[in-house]
Amino acid sequence: MQKPFATSFRYRLFSLLLWCPLCTIVACSPSGITLSGTVDVDGQSVQKGKLSLVPKAGVDSPTAMAPIIDGQFTVPPTSLLRAGQFDVRVSITADQGPRPELTFLSPSNRAAMGTALSQALKDAPPPEEIFATDLVVDGSTENVSLKFVR
Repeated sequence: MQKPFATSFRYRLFSLLLWCPLCTIVACSPSGITLSGTVDVDGQSVQKGKLSLVPKAGVDSPTAMAPIIDGQFTVPPTSLLRAGQFDVRVSITADQGPRPELTFLSPSNRAAMGTALSQALKDAPPPEEIFATDLVVDGSTENVSLKFVR
């Protein structure tokens, strides 16, 4: 009587040859550095924004980005960030409140058009602010504190 294939030597060899390379690929897949911390401007936490890490010349790392929410950011290892010197750019997102309803005005009513335009300019969000600094990343760090002054 012949053994079932699942218990045969060929099955075990086949399994070994299939799983060893797969486990090696998964275990040795590239991963980056984790970087997290806080961002303050004039002593106040940045409520909403974006952090960009742009590698300086000669640094073998991709550009990494992370959102800033309630003053905190985290660059995950999936960003493939590596050690080196970086230009850090922080963009503060202007809060945009609810949009006012559209009002259609007659071109002949110049006073109403002037009032509507003045109100629209007053309700416009402030321009996005951008701050920059240099940062040296040596390895995974969880308490980076970036402080900027206007």
